[in-house]
Amino acid sequence: MNNDNDMQEAEITVQDTFASYTESLQAGLDNGLNYVSLFNTLVHTTDFDELLNAAEKLADFALDSEYLEFPHQFTGEDVQTIFLSRVLELGGVNNQFNLKDTNRIQKLLGVFNGLDEEPFTFKKSPKAGAGYYFVATNDSQSLMYLNLKTKELMFNGRALINFFVVVLEGKDVAIIKNVLATLKKFGKILKETSGFTVEFNVLDSFNSQFFEFAGGTCEEIMDELFVKSAANEYILMADEQGNAILDLNANTTLVISDKGTNDHPRYGAYIQDKDQAENWIYLLLDYDFIQKWYLDNEKQLEILANRVVFG
Repeated sequence: MNNDNDMQEAEITVQDTFASYTESLQAGLDNGLNYVSLFNTLVHTTDFDELLNAAEKLADFALDSEYLEFPHQFTGEDVQTIFLSRVLELGGVNNQFNLKDTNRIQKLLGVFNGLDEEPFTFKKSPKAGAGYYFVATNDSQSLMYLNLKTKELMFNGRALINFFVVVLEGKDVAIIKNVLATLKKFGKILKETSGFTVEFNVLDSFNSQFFEFAGGTCEEIMDELFVKSAANEYILMADEQGNAILDLNANTTLVISDKGTNDHPRYGAYIQDKDQAENWIYLLLDYDFIQKWYLDNEKQLEILANRVVFG
């Protein structure tokens, strides 16, 4: 009698185990289908809200389960790269940032038009719940920070200058400017379509933008700019408010000003131009003597960025 009960219990246990297995397997398959659906949205949607929602979910998507593992998966870093490409595409910025052949690489990379030898990608911030840094794979500097959950995009002026001005020295300035313009358009699209908070830093072109220097300035540094300006047939003058004025051409003027007090000075610069197209990094690319003046005194003249995010 006991043997019959034991056999029935064993049979029930096998059935229950098999049912649990099939349910778990089906759940894994359903999860995979959800992943595919989100990825199709990421790649094909023409709606910015759908694109953002899909990218945010995919960045933290747990695809594998106890009973089902997928050998090839796109990481959250890959998702950010695709997101950048798609935002530009939907914003009408075509063929300026293209994904490299995914069949030949382990990590998804993108290249800008004219900079094919410099692939870019994202790397996840080590801070819990934080976003991703955009970097050139041949260089470890964090050029910008993207957080889809908090809708934040921040550009790192120091890294942008060090990479695009210093590392890429000798590269065609028009190509570099085009890449920088593409990055700026990415920020502008996110701001206008999805309500992102964007800190453009050295890419900001508004005449009202005050580029604050990290360490202020001093008489010796301003004397150096005066000498370099004169050597290049420009005249650095002072106005009635004590600002240093440097007319660079008929439409562009560099104004160095103190926005602080006698006890706590806050030195920085404005760039005044008719079309509001010039910015700090363009200025360094366009005028060698200003670039040299900045790089020689970078510790004092660095344009402040978010120190919490970029360190």
